[in-house]
Amino acid sequence: ELALKSMRSNNWGRVINVASVSVKEPLAYLALSNSIRAAVVTWAKTLATDVGKHHITVNSVLTGYFNTNRIAQLNAKKAEQLGIDQSEVLKEMESRVAVKRIGEPEEYGYLVAFLASNEAAYITGTNIPIDGGLLKSL
Repeated sequence: ELALKSMRSNNWGRVINVASVSVKEPLAYLALSNSIRAAVVTWAKTLATDVGKHHITVNSVLTGYFNTNRIAQLNAKKAEQLGIDQSEVLKEMESRVAVKRIGEPEEYGYLVAFLASNEAAYITGTNIPIDGGLLKSL
């Protein structure tokens, strides 16, 4: 609320939520996380309507697979459990993505920078996947 108070007084602001593609296609092994993320994007949609008149936009980025330490840790754990090389886990992950690779962090940054800019002033209340085509739903 403190950030919104400042944004309202400036008659401008950006709220960008980091969410997950699991908002559109829930992951079976992440029931609690799926429900919390769905609640966040629903809250964001409501907030967008409430603050839009103050030139504040509210959007959620639905994150797919990115080349991060977290993905490397998860892949290492899965590889150990399956008794295979970590590169095989990565290869299987990449095979599910339309562009056949995982994203680089700077690619994520480009989208967020755009959403934070004046050029994105008419984009609000949206859920934008950045997943290389991982999602199968519309």
